[in-house]
Amino acid sequence: MKRALVYDPYLDTLGGGERYTLTFAQVLKHLDFEVKLAWSDEQDLTKAKARFGIDMSGIEVDPTLHRLCASRSSLSDRFKFTKKFDLVFWVSDGSLPFLFGKKNLVHFQVPFSIPFNQIGGSPLIRSLKLLFINKLVYNSAFTRSVIERSFPRSKGVILYPPIDTDQFVQGKKENLILSVARFDSPSHSKRQDVLIDAFRELFTEEKGYRLVLVGGHRGGAEVLNSLKQRAGDLPVEIIPNPDFIKLKDLYSKARFFWHAAGYGIDEIREPEKVEHFGMTTVEAMSAGCIPIVISKGGQKEIITPDSGFLVETPGEISKTTMSLIQKKNFDKYSKNAIKRAEVYSISNFSKNIEKIIS
Repeated sequence: MKRALVYDPYLDTLGGGERYTLTFAQVLKHLDFEVKLAWSDEQDLTKAKARFGIDMSGIEVDPTLHRLCASRSSLSDRFKFTKKFDLVFWVSDGSLPFLFGKKNLVHFQVPFSIPFNQIGGSPLIRSLKLLFINKLVYNSAFTRSVIERSFPRSKGVILYPPIDTDQFVQGKKENLILSVARFDSPSHSKRQDVLIDAFRELFTEEKGYRLVLVGGHRGGAEVLNSLKQRAGDLPVEIIPNPDFIKLKDLYSKARFFWHAAGYGIDEIREPEKVEHFGMTTVEAMSAGCIPIVISKGGQKEIITPDSGFLVETPGEISKTTMSLIQKKNFDKYSKNAIKRAEVYSISNFSKNIEKIIS
């Protein structure tokens, strides 16, 4: 049996990137790899199953491998423990590792705006590292466009994030606007604050809708309290850390999906602060929600003119939503959103992994 090492330094944050990594590991298991997950705490896999609905049975958590991956191990130590694997999948933290598996994939899920001469060491060291890396894997064309300012295009490949579209089902839609994004993202500017402002503008004309803000949250109460104060008496509900069942229920009922990540950010100068792809947007679309999102980063790759709306400001979010409510033009966009979401299914993700590692 072939052996695979999977390492993600951010695994305990349980965000979209971690869902990507764990689904990659799951696909490798289904391809008959023995998968070792370099991580320290098996309880985080239990949390991941509850959060994402991913079956992690048969994937072994290896704390020893985690210590070796997370530390500044010597070149000889790195050689000894990675050469044992047929495949190494390594999520970059902005650096470039030395890897010595039979096939080595380095995944960039963040479009790090790091100067060329600071990635991977000196030009000679960087070139040596790249010799042993088979593919640089990007989660979007946007991320690729940023990272390839520093790395050769010939090694790059886009592997869009996996969305378990079968899990999200369109239910009876309610007058509900949903936004799903982490409340304390370490890198993004998710901007739930301006969504509340957009909803306030909508509410002056249309009193029949409510806004639900959902997302992961590991910090203190300051961020959530600030959003609650901003919402005041508006029908706005804030739900931190929902389980997967709750999330699916909200997607099924929501008529619209809003997202404002990156609003006010110059994506050329600070690309890491906009949406790198937009996994929750695709989840919402797969449940028939009509997406109305800020046109930044990877969102522009997801939404087509017949499946949703890319806008520039929170004011345009509310105006576009109001226009659709008045015209009651829901069904066409909802059906097209579901169809578009299938492009990012786990089935397609699996097929693309097979192509990359073949």
